[in-house]
Amino acid sequence: MKFEKRLKLLSYDSMVRRTKVLMKKDYILSLSGGTINAKKGDEIDLPRWQALYLKSIDVADIKEEEVDINYLNSYHFKEKRNQAPNQLSPLPQDFYIKISSFIKSLDKAISQNPTHMLINDREAAEKNFIELSESRLLKLIRLSQTNGDDLRDRMTPEEFLIYSTIKNIIFSWRSYILNLSKGGVNNEQ
Repeated sequence: MKFEKRLKLLSYDSMVRRTKVLMKKDYILSLSGGTINAKKGDEIDLPRWQALYLKSIDVADIKEEEVDINYLNSYHFKEKRNQAPNQLSPLPQDFYIKISSFIKSLDKAISQNPTHMLINDREAAEKNFIELSESRLLKLIRLSQTNGDDLRDRMTPEEFLIYSTIKNIIFSWRSYILNLSKGGVNNEQ
């Protein structure tokens, strides 16, 4: 399966991960297994896509750490401060998806009311998001040349996909070179 398709599947996976919502209004949820008669004040565990839908129609609030420019900046700062080439600061498993959603929300807010503050936040968010991901990518490349498996819990699913793919390529290359160094020639296609 192509790498891009595997990344897309990971983004779908994040949408089915469960998250808690706090109901702001009474609402009847139709689910495949039946219905839930949710009351205002109820806390319900739902797949993320359903939680986002309920939030979009102003029926529920998602109960998780608020994602804003400070959220992004705090992780950006931690990664920037951690200059060790073989160390990763821990990120939440759905970090990239959350930041993407945050940037989309900034774009929507700017289209509705383009204030100087929103535009600055949008520019800073994009810059810091790219810097953080590039810094982590370089570390993942370095880690894939060694044994960075002990840092798996600090990687997001997307990062682990990158890490394991690069590690497999490096292993194949080293095996190929070792085979050639022993006089072997691989004529198999």
